[in-house]
Amino acid sequence: MPPLSFRSRLAVPALILCCASRAHGQAVSDSTRARPDSAMRAQHLITVVVTPGTFGLLSPLRGTAQSLGRDAITSRPQLGEDLFRSIQRLPGLASNEFGAAFHVRGAEINQLHVSLDGLELFEPFHMKDFDNALSILDVRSVESIDIVTSGFTSEYGGRLGGVLSIHSRTPRTDRARTSVGVSVSNVRAQAEGGFGNGRGGWSVAARRGYLDLALRLAGRSDSLSPRYNDLFATVTWDAGAHHRLAAHVLWADDKLEYHVKDGGIASGYGSRYLWGTWDADVTPRLTARTVASMGRLDWSRSGDAQVVSGGARSTVTDERNAGFAGVRQDWLWSFTERALLKFGAEVRPEHATYDYAAVRIERAVVADTLARIPVPVTAVRAVSGSQWSMYVAPRLRPLRWLVAELGARYDVTPWSGDRSLSPRANVLVTLSPATTLRLATGRYAQPQQAFALQVQDGVQQFGHEDVTQHRVIGLDQRLGMFAMARVEAYERRVTYEAPRYINLRADLRVYPELEPDRAFLPAASGRARGVEFSLHGLGQGGLDWAVSYAYARVTDRVGTADVARTWDQPHTVYLDATWRPGDRGWRLSVAAQAHSGWPESPVQFVLDTVKNSKGVTSTVVLTVYGPVEQLGAARLPWYHRVDARISRDVTVRQRHLSFFVDVFNAFNSQNPSAMHYRTSAVANRVTVTRDPELQLGWLPSAGITIEF
Repeated sequence: MPPLSFRSRLAVPALILCCASRAHGQAVSDSTRARPDSAMRAQHLITVVVTPGTFGLLSPLRGTAQSLGRDAITSRPQLGEDLFRSIQRLPGLASNEFGAAFHVRGAEINQLHVSLDGLELFEPFHMKDFDNALSILDVRSVESIDIVTSGFTSEYGGRLGGVLSIHSRTPRTDRARTSVGVSVSNVRAQAEGGFGNGRGGWSVAARRGYLDLALRLAGRSDSLSPRYNDLFATVTWDAGAHHRLAAHVLWADDKLEYHVKDGGIASGYGSRYLWGTWDADVTPRLTARTVASMGRLDWSRSGDAQVVSGGARSTVTDERNAGFAGVRQDWLWSFTERALLKFGAEVRPEHATYDYAAVRIERAVVADTLARIPVPVTAVRAVSGSQWSMYVAPRLRPLRWLVAELGARYDVTPWSGDRSLSPRANVLVTLSPATTLRLATGRYAQPQQAFALQVQDGVQQFGHEDVTQHRVIGLDQRLGMFAMARVEAYERRVTYEAPRYINLRADLRVYPELEPDRAFLPAASGRARGVEFSLHGLGQGGLDWAVSYAYARVTDRVGTADVARTWDQPHTVYLDATWRPGDRGWRLSVAAQAHSGWPESPVQFVLDTVKNSKGVTSTVVLTVYGPVEQLGAARLPWYHRVDARISRDVTVRQRHLSFFVDVFNAFNSQNPSAMHYRTSAVANRVTVTRDPELQLGWLPSAGITIEF
């Protein structure tokens, strides 16, 4: 059903929803961050990065050659100024043009641990019906981002793929500041200031997406009407020299209505988070962070779709919600300059409710009659319980050139009955002042979240947690004052994964559970492995640049066959360059990428005979997708794209003004997301026409921000 699958009608919305830019750098601190006023003896050891595959983004230059500053990330091509899209082209990440979410070394999107100022975020995206088109946090509210693609340490649990830690901007307290920005997709406002003689600070940032207005201005006359908004607010207080308190609110809402002759949808989504943090220097050698939180998520979908030819339509009514609260503590105890201990615990009560009803129409020939068979699926259920976890991780420097962290965590999930012990090890070897070797291995487990049952496919019971084993080795080499090189090899062996339902095609659709390519994947294990090479300049002169190549494969084991995952792309190349001509605030940026085509599902066309009510015989062509064991037997053509951006910052009468013009897919490359098949039957022969369903073409964007 092309309209509701958005295979041909998303050209204009995609102007707003899609962007891709790349940031590349090396984090200077591990995922546990010591406060600036913490014990100095602890900082020397804790700030050592022992985790391979760590990148620091939007970070100020903090003593490492691979940090990437805010100016660099905002200079690179990115249509929507979206937080997640700004990092989609790091080595090891894969994504499509429509969604902001990305796959870390072949892992599923929900296998990425995302946190903001110490709180884990669940599905942090706007417009979920558009394949999670935008993140719910404005990039201008962010101070730094750390992403770990494999081998992360013991303080992180419940995820298999990677860790994305987002740190918000600290409010400036010297005076009140306000900024207002307008772009193609949204209008935003941000204000910050201080109180209590500079001991306290506050900031508020809000966005309103006006995609509905943009579509009207673009001449769209149909009923597509997407709207979204979000708000992020922070208050901080320095309670003496050894304590810092902060309170945060993150609020996001979405509404979508779309009705055409082939079906329609009305949906709404909400995300609410409220949390407080307390950073304390208990003693000169002992520091702690406490995070107390509560939140709620809501999902609502209803509508119908004609996914097979004929008058019958599939229908969906989906109402879900989830709530949580929790307390987490992380401790850092420094024994000496050569030894410290990280430990902590968390308890998180959760509840979720499901109210789902759907009727899926399937097409089949029964007794010489073409039948449209309704298949009902219903689920009404409530789930509740308290997840809890604890971890301990000593870090030692037995030799000047060697740092090792040996950790373990224990997790309990009541609704699935999982109890999991996960040992992990990370090692850093300094081979020379310019050469660093990092190694990591460990066990990682991911239980199902209380709200994550696939009730849309008839699943009623929680399965056993997924389990992986990470093995990573990475080498960093500084090339004088010119560049930094990295090579990293990894393997993520899935020792157990729960069978699940997937779509065999990678194109975008509103009701994935109703599509004819929906299939059961009876995999119980899998494997992701690859080698990544990257090289980036150290910012000499006015030119910043980065280039990378990755060879990677990600497969599921089905029976005796290794089946490619939908986002498997064996070869990937990224290139970014930004030139700053002089000191007048101009920045010219170009970004290029190319990767292997995604796996294509096998499609078969079956010719059968049917009789109508008058007994007249005719032929009909039935489309059969699969089997899943052959997913990846064919592939789409290579993907390639070049983006460009020009921006400038100026100061006029003590007001800071910045503007940009961005061109997505500057050369209008034709990149298919899937193949569309048209069939006809003549003289008992089936004729098949295979046409590519193209992704986005040439798309311009622009925006302006003023600060006063």
